[in-house]
Amino acid sequence: MQYYCLAFVPAPEGGYAIFSPDFPEITSQGKNISDSIDMATDALRIIAEEYAKMKKTLPVPSTLEEAKIKMKAELEELEIHVSLDTILYQFIPVPSADMTLVKISATFTRHTLDIIDNKAKLHGMTRSGFLAAAALAYG
Repeated sequence: MQYYCLAFVPAPEGGYAIFSPDFPEITSQGKNISDSIDMATDALRIIAEEYAKMKKTLPVPSTLEEAKIKMKAELEELEIHVSLDTILYQFIPVPSADMTLVKISATFTRHTLDIIDNKAKLHGMTRSGFLAAAALAYG
């Protein structure tokens, strides 16, 4: 598992703006630091999945020092004026997004399997697709 440094910049209207020195496509905002970390964790998970789908290699994670340098440059470019010592940095793990298909065997009662199949059909999904979506929803 790799860890990426994310920057939490205090927003003038309250909360924190979220930036990633390693993934410029990540920008978000949270009401407080806890909410912001949850948002950042979710954004990293989604990015890792998208990179895996595109067969794109994740970037090498920045060190804290590199992240601070990148953030200073990005904030200057965006003309965001904030004291650099008010920015919070947190290393957040990115779960593996290995997209290799793996065949498994699972045991259900016939009744439970019928419920799964009916719900999958209702949502236009295969049984496997429905079970995977359900598992990810409980992430």
